[in-house]
Amino acid sequence: MKPSRRSLWAWLTWRMIALAIAATAAVQAGMWVRYSYWESKNEAQLPPGVAEELRQLENAPKSEEVSKRLVELYTQYGDRFAMPSDSDDLLIQMLLSLSITPFVAAFGLLLARRIVEPVSDVATAAESVSMGRFSARAPVLESAPAELQRLANHFNAMAERLEAYDRELQDSSAAIAHELRTPLTAAMGRLQGIVDEVFPLDERQIRTVLDQLGQINRIIGDLQVLSLAQGGRLQLEMTEFDLHGFVEERLSWALPSLQERGMTAANHVSRKETVRADRGRLGQVLSALVDNAVRYASDGRLVEIDCRADASTLELIVRDRGKSASVDDVSRFFERFWRSERSRSRYAGGTGLGLSVVQAICKAHGGEAKAAARPGGGLEIRICLPRDQGLRRSIGG
Repeated sequence: MKPSRRSLWAWLTWRMIALAIAATAAVQAGMWVRYSYWESKNEAQLPPGVAEELRQLENAPKSEEVSKRLVELYTQYGDRFAMPSDSDDLLIQMLLSLSITPFVAAFGLLLARRIVEPVSDVATAAESVSMGRFSARAPVLESAPAELQRLANHFNAMAERLEAYDRELQDSSAAIAHELRTPLTAAMGRLQGIVDEVFPLDERQIRTVLDQLGQINRIIGDLQVLSLAQGGRLQLEMTEFDLHGFVEERLSWALPSLQERGMTAANHVSRKETVRADRGRLGQVLSALVDNAVRYASDGRLVEIDCRADASTLELIVRDRGKSASVDDVSRFFERFWRSERSRSRYAGGTGLGLSVVQAICKAHGGEAKAAARPGGGLEIRICLPRDQGLRRSIGG
């Protein structure tokens, strides 16, 4: 049994015990009142002074003289001390039980209401959510047991996540349609121009069409990665490789775009560092970060890649010296299809999926990506990967 269930059972048990004790005490109190009344009535039937003498003798130290006198009084007035019959006691107890039944029922109904009402509220809200109204929330009643308050809070948190997911799905669907339509329309327009002989059928025109189709293919690939990662089905092929050489390889691939924008890259990763990860996926991460710097930080003219590692964590760091990002921008860097307003006039604004793919791949490795503005301008993105997920430092050269 889970702790919350044990606690709820304890809450119910103690209240039911209290209810049973209260009912028993009420019956016993009624019987005590009855016998007190019977004694008072009997004493009132005795001659003056006899009742007082009896009380004194009953409380006096036991002796032969006291016992003898008590026997005389009991013998003389015994008919006035007759005990109530068992049938009378049973009748009185039954009447007392019936008289407290309404109070027991009222207490039980109040107790049941404290349990049923919050559960009913959660059930009503759940029905609304099942019908697509994700804004429904269950009220958290302060009078409810702590476990039922926790149930309502957890349900509301779940509903909030579903609402956010539904909103993200709607926004993503519109953004996907827009991002796919733009290159597709451009490619179709170029092909139509070639068919209509507006454009010549040459290598340059075909390359333009291929570039547009390549952009569509990248968007589809990024969406596939995000979908697999969100469902926990992104497969990783873990291998160990040299981190410095890996960074050099990726920078060499990015060299044409770096040179086109007048940028240089610096690899500060130690030659002694190795990493155990999915080389292709981690390469996708690094290429996306370098590409991000080329697109949005070319005015800084420099991209630096460094590494920090300790016993538990390895961090691959990509820094640039572009314009400083605002706090709001940094907090939204890894959202799907998000792009800063400043980026719209930038070189090849991108699809807004690159950094969300970076975060998804990092999380698939058991880590995360973090972004921060640099003092003096620029951006720093850290790829944090845990060593206990297969990452380790190489010993020696």
